[in-house]
Amino acid sequence: MAREIGIGVVGAGAMGRGVVKQVLEQDARLKVRALFDPDPRSIAASRDLFGADLPADDSYEALLARKDIDWVMIASWNCFHKEQTVAAFKAGKHVFCQKPLAISFADCLEMQQAWKASGRQFVIGFTLRFSPHYRKLKELLEAGVVGKIVSFEFNETLGFNHGGYIMGDWRRLRQYAGTHLLEKCCHDIDLANWFVGSLPARVASFGGLDFFTPENEGYIAKLGKDSEGRPAFQTWGGLVMENPFTGDKDIVDNQVAILEYLNGVRATFHTNCNAGIPERRMYILGTEGAIRANVLTGEIETQRIGFDTKLKPVAACASGGHGGGDEILAKELAATMLDGAPPTVSLDAGLVSAGTCFAMDEATDTGRVVDVRPYWRQAGLLA
Repeated sequence: MAREIGIGVVGAGAMGRGVVKQVLEQDARLKVRALFDPDPRSIAASRDLFGADLPADDSYEALLARKDIDWVMIASWNCFHKEQTVAAFKAGKHVFCQKPLAISFADCLEMQQAWKASGRQFVIGFTLRFSPHYRKLKELLEAGVVGKIVSFEFNETLGFNHGGYIMGDWRRLRQYAGTHLLEKCCHDIDLANWFVGSLPARVASFGGLDFFTPENEGYIAKLGKDSEGRPAFQTWGGLVMENPFTGDKDIVDNQVAILEYLNGVRATFHTNCNAGIPERRMYILGTEGAIRANVLTGEIETQRIGFDTKLKPVAACASGGHGGGDEILAKELAATMLDGAPPTVSLDAGLVSAGTCFAMDEATDTGRVVDVRPYWRQAGLLA
């Protein structure tokens, strides 16, 4: 029987605790040895979940110095990912890090260099890559159901309470989370890059903060309260709960973008934080057919181009916001921890997703079409 694998948890909010819990459920040899979180509420919740005697270190450096920790699971605020991941590699630890990789491309490059120098494993929390729904889409594309991809559109539109949560949480400030596109939609950008199998070459983007503004605060009273008495836009809770309309923020609540890939494929992306019909949809057009899919409902439909072809539903694999990916991520991460199985998603995939988001937001901020190729040359991904 293989030896026990010691885990250190850095950042023990609800998302971090949830992933750790599912990983521990995979095998009794996986053990949490210590945690670090500056918020006593997160420490208390972690001890309720993982054991009342779980050590809570005063710094992540103290946690990394522990000899009984093999893997560090990082779910801290995005602005800390780089320093904590690099320090973990230097301490000889393997790393799981929640998305996004980091909040600047320079930080991503430093993480890439530290990873390569360390010889250690790295797994990024791109939950959607593990979803049966999206794996089925990838399978259909590789089977040639649409022929060669020509163009596609995809989106992530959020229900009003989800959007209100983001606009009142720490994610509302770029200094902590990066942009909305990076923090919330890097999953979707990663999927697009994965499906296309190429690097983005040029991007354009437009966005703004148009709904979650002080003059629209009256929508809270207009929509009223839910069955538990919680006001509209504020039902999700969280450790940070500012008024989503009047709290300070510097992110957008809606954004549209155009991407052109090195292989000629073109795409449009749309996100909105106040959607009457929430979707996480993809509509992919190729030389021989099309795929239309929405993970929230689990629906996948295909149709070949031709005179007598018909729309064909594909049996639903999974549905919901993460499309059933959480459990599979935990299972495959446990296999990497215990047996050294190659990670499903590499650090470079996280770097490409983040770099694409940085370029799209640069386009939004400057009003220019942005050439993304210099990013990939810096990362050694393009000659």
